[in-house]
Amino acid sequence: MTIEIEATVGQRGQVVIPKPIRDAYDLRPGATVRFSVEGDRIVIRGNEGALDEFLEAIPKRPEPEEVDWDERYGEQFERR
Repeated sequence: MTIEIEATVGQRGQVVIPKPIRDAYDLRPGATVRFSVEGDRIVIRGNEGALDEFLEAIPKRPEPEEVDWDERYGEQFERR
């Protein structure tokens, strides 16, 4: 899908992302976007992958071992 809408750069270098694009990519106030230069284009990407990137950066811990709680601690409790 290609959407192309013109916007004007303001005196402070700000550009308003047009509403149809904000709606299409669910960009709400406070959302983060990324800017990159690809050849002769300036590309703005919604940062939808930020959570995935954050989670991938967390060191992985091994899965806990399966514990048979009755076998390990069952003798400590009175059975009725």
